[in-house]
Amino acid sequence: MSDTDDSSLPRAGGPPRYRLDARRFRGPLHAPARNDHEQHESDDLAPLVELARALVAEGFTAWIYERVRRSVPWPEAWDLRLVTQLDPDRSRG
Repeated sequence: MSDTDDSSLPRAGGPPRYRLDARRFRGPLHAPARNDHEQHESDDLAPLVELARALVAEGFTAWIYERVRRSVPWPEAWDLRLVTQLDPDRSRG
């Protein structure tokens, strides 16, 4: 790996605007029968919402956050603000 060619560095404009976190958990915390986690990022909200709906249909709970620049104490820091939560129990009915 080169010091000048590191693809893990953040891009110049900052990270993607939206982040999707989805989790499917079953069983006790000390020995879960299922513990699946997915993360996706995009500058466009619509594809993340569609992906979240598909994951919820598979039993995931999904949270979509918007990244917003934080002004204090570090202007280069980012906060995540919840845009929506999709949950399989609420989608049934």
